[in-house]
Amino acid sequence: MKNHLLITFLLTLLVHSPIMASRVQAAPVVDLELAMEDVPDFAIVRKWVEMLQKAGFKNVRARSIKPTDKPEAKTVGKGDSQLYIVTGILSSNKVFLPNGVIKYGDLDAAKTWLAKLSGDGAANLTAEKGAYGLTKEQIVKIYDELSKPVTLSTKDRPTKDVIRGISQVWKVRVGVDANARQFLFSDKPFPDELKGFTSGSAMAMVLKSVGLVMYPEKPVGSDVRIMVAQHQKEKEFWPTGWAIEANPGKAAPDLFNELDVEIKETEISKTLKAIAPRLKTPILIDYGEIERRGLSLEKRINIPAGKTFYKKIIDRALSQGGLHSEFRTDEAGKVFLWVTY
Repeated sequence: MKNHLLITFLLTLLVHSPIMASRVQAAPVVDLELAMEDVPDFAIVRKWVEMLQKAGFKNVRARSIKPTDKPEAKTVGKGDSQLYIVTGILSSNKVFLPNGVIKYGDLDAAKTWLAKLSGDGAANLTAEKGAYGLTKEQIVKIYDELSKPVTLSTKDRPTKDVIRGISQVWKVRVGVDANARQFLFSDKPFPDELKGFTSGSAMAMVLKSVGLVMYPEKPVGSDVRIMVAQHQKEKEFWPTGWAIEANPGKAAPDLFNELDVEIKETEISKTLKAIAPRLKTPILIDYGEIERRGLSLEKRINIPAGKTFYKKIIDRALSQGGLHSEFRTDEAGKVFLWVTY
């Protein structure tokens, strides 16, 4: 009996303690007006109201739709007195909300939508989203961060040190998926020099060398971050450079300089190594993907004697190894030649 009274007393102290109250912030109140397009059976309306209240909507009021009704969320008040007033359209057994649809009986979907509203606010929830599910302002912020230049030399440094060094130029949080962690600590030397390139394209290249990708995302209730993960089918990720908009001949004229050439039984790697110092346009190689595809830069190639230009020599050499090259730019517009499968 004494123990029971003691526990009750302690619980009372915790519940009413100002310290505890400051740590537990109540979720904002969300009222919902359910505008019914095709008025369903009263029993179905009642089940909808019960489900939505169970999900977390404080007050749910069902009524007939008006010509001016549309899915929207309004914010009333500030701080602890803040209230969201939401209008949803009930039609064809679904409730249409701002940037969300809830099917009949889908309690989890209703809770998820409410979590987004409570975590990010009405303005962010209803803002137009673009690439990576981000708003225009969020995309600009990430692009600006990833446009910062790589300041350290990367050639022949352990891959894990290159990844760490590049990420340190960003003022944005970096998250790592649990399944990706083991690949981040590779001691394998990274072969190319990326100093001077933008950190976005450079990091994408380094991560790809160990089978990883990165993408920006906006977790509910948190700021935008960069997420590192293994590649997932149909998941949009940050590219290893961007397609050039200018004519290749104007973007990289040095690759179209003519010369007489003949190559006999020479490895692709040696061919590229011999050409690279003669060019102003850097040649960067997708080493990891080439290896994963079972291809090799050590394949010996032949190019008959004749007059040609550097880009054609490179393409003919690569094609004999099942490879090809693409013109790309980093976030700052620096042009490079990307060698991949």
